[in-house]
Amino acid sequence: MKVKRKADLVRMQLADSESSLLSGLIEDFTAMLAENQASDPAVQRLYPDGYTDDDAASAEFRELVQADLQHERTGRLDQCRSELPDGDGVIMLDDEALDRWLRVLNDLRLTLGIRLGVTEDTELDSLDPVANIYHWLSAVQDLLVSEVLA
Repeated sequence: MKVKRKADLVRMQLADSESSLLSGLIEDFTAMLAENQASDPAVQRLYPDGYTDDDAASAEFRELVQADLQHERTGRLDQCRSELPDGDGVIMLDDEALDRWLRVLNDLRLTLGIRLGVTEDTELDSLDPVANIYHWLSAVQDLLVSEVLA
């Protein structure tokens, strides 16, 4: 993975294996969103309660906003999936695409973090392949954020 800013665009170069990994993660995340299991801790984290002290108001809030939020997430996922390279491994990102990718990477990391039980004090097992994917997503996100701030 290489990330470099060129004028108004950020150039992200992925190896074939990285592109395949992202494609699979996006597919899995899309499927999780479609299932929309309210008892799933990752879904609960993605769609937190609007009111922590009022279950009825929180349920009403969720009814009002969750479908729109899910539609927005699914749209971002679809766009990122369509931008995955199938040849030279290069994705050119304008500011809008960069924001979209950062949001998708954040959602993917958040979901994996919930699955792994990540907290501020967690030290992940370096032999765990899912933990390694989590660290890789963190590195990709860090590279993109560094280019935003550059």
